[in-house]
Amino acid sequence: MTQTSDLCLFEVSWEVCNKVGGIYTVITSKIPEATKRHGENYILLGPDLKTNPDFEETDEECWNHIREGVAIKEIPCRFGRWKVPGEPKAILVSHGKKYNQDQLLFRIWEDYGVDSIAGGWDYVEPVMFSYAASEVIETIYNVYVKPLGMQAVAQFHEWMTGAGLLGLKKRVPEIGTVFTTHAPTLGRTLAGSGMDIYTAMDHISPQREASAHNITAKCSMETASAREADCFTTVSDITAREAKNFLGRAPDLITPNGLDIDNIPDLAAGGIPQQGDRPLPRSPRPPERGYGIEPDRHRLSVRTERLHRPDRLPEDRRQTRSCEPAHLYPPAAKRSLRSDHPGLRAPRPQEFSPKPGPGHLCSRLSQRS
Repeated sequence: MTQTSDLCLFEVSWEVCNKVGGIYTVITSKIPEATKRHGENYILLGPDLKTNPDFEETDEECWNHIREGVAIKEIPCRFGRWKVPGEPKAILVSHGKKYNQDQLLFRIWEDYGVDSIAGGWDYVEPVMFSYAASEVIETIYNVYVKPLGMQAVAQFHEWMTGAGLLGLKKRVPEIGTVFTTHAPTLGRTLAGSGMDIYTAMDHISPQREASAHNITAKCSMETASAREADCFTTVSDITAREAKNFLGRAPDLITPNGLDIDNIPDLAAGGIPQQGDRPLPRSPRPPERGYGIEPDRHRLSVRTERLHRPDRLPEDRRQTRSCEPAHLYPPAAKRSLRSDHPGLRAPRPQEFSPKPGPGHLCSRLSQRS
């Protein structure tokens, strides 16, 4: 049963009602529990891109005073519901022409030392969005939260929302702030360039590497956000290690991303198998683990990001602590596509390697079996 708590929880992300990456899944998977705990006092804020198919604008009475408040501040917003399980309140924010880019970036530099001089539009746009979102939160706090004697906490995901956290901390310090990084920008960039960051972690100069890879502005914003947040969190032990080395602060909490097994559809049921599938590895039993896999056990297969080659995964990431066996499948050559999928052309033989490369997990498992 949904309850309404005496805490108002705000959550800000570039991926609220905007399905462009993994954080979208992280947030949507916890919405049912968040709405169960906080009810109508759980509000999400995302960017108004005019292409948000799972957002539905509503004329609920609860938006009336808030709509008037943000209109006075000249912040264009749309108010409604995010059409996912739980259907929480959502506000899509547009910075419009409210801010002068140079003045805003200078203000953040002057207050928190964020070096935005080298930031392009892919940096500036999220900065202006998140700063506008912080003003919307401030309005809701003054109109709704504070008069009722309630407390408020705002969670900001990744560097894209860092400017909002910094702005909120300066204007309304009584609102608790949480900054969550799912993967530090520098670590992601270095891993994508081929560097073994886990071996070289203690010898990496964050400022030098950020400058060399043209991500100084993003890393500066991320570092300032982690430093200034009331609570800094990340999602795993390994990202906590990256955060401590690259952002200069160890996380206060590690909040692992959950997986709701009940909501995972059985895509194999009634489906048509792909043509030319390679057989499974000859032995599904990892020799060093010393256990077999019963026929009726579930298997969890995880497709990793392209930047993670199996031989570059740290030892603690190759293992699973779950009771269910898990297998990592990095992207590799595929002989063909599903013939029943509409709109897919038949692949030409030269487009796919006939055998997996020497570094591919399937090849390595075959050699070991």
